Amino acid sequence: MGKLQTATPRFAFRLGLLLFLFMPTDLITTFTVGATLARNSESLLWAIPFVLLTAFFVAIPLLILLLLGHRADAILPKIREWMSDNSWVVSELVILLFVLITLSGM
Repeated sequence: MGKLQTATPRFAFRLGLLLFLFMPTDLITTFTVGATLARNSESLLWAIPFVLLTAFFVAIPLLILLLLGHRADAILPKIREWMSDNSWVVSELVILLFVLITLSGM
């Protein structure tokens, strides 16, 4: 875990890409989106917003590092600490997002 705190942009990109491609929960979500598109006879183009939004969320730490450079060394640990201390807030926001998505599909 210590290596993550001093990650280079290249290492962060590779790790983020691997996590994006091989996390079981992400794979299940991706298959669910695909199955929903197939069930509703929708074009694959309808998945583009999902893919872009997911890629954006995965890339946020890398984007912060690239945009802020060495200043990110001070900011990213504070963000990680806040996320750890307030993980329940993040979880509630994700649940709210899924509720809104579900209600909009009714």
